[in-house]
Amino acid sequence: MLRWSSERGWVDRADTATAADALPTLDRITTSAQRWADREEDITSVGGDPQEVGQVFARRWLDRLAATERPALLWTDHPRIPHRLDGELLRYAARFGLLAHKEDQIDEQDRYAIREGFWKELAARVPDTRPTAQARQDS
Repeated sequence: MLRWSSERGWVDRADTATAADALPTLDRITTSAQRWADREEDITSVGGDPQEVGQVFARRWLDRLAATERPALLWTDHPRIPHRLDGELLRYAARFGLLAHKEDQIDEQDRYAIREGFWKELAARVPDTRPTAQARQDS
């Protein structure tokens, strides 16, 4: 099955799969009661700031991951978010009116801010296991 890569164009999904691609989506690990509470929180306290939207999504996802899941696996693919999770993140963000009216898509600048918010929340809660710039220079 092909997927679009902003870095390489159309690529075979099997060729690009990583361990992080196996992490569950938020929808898969959310109960109906949590879904209802999420909608209430979205209405009452989540603004439309793209970075905040990304952080809220990441917070919920991290809170609901099983102890056996390893979100630190995402750092190996930074700044790429696994395709299914990224799609879910952007669909979530669309609920906040972040769609450009003429194209029915989220503006590129907002997409970057949404993903930046996701990574910001992840960085605050999961130890960064990426090699530092100095370690890369030493090897």
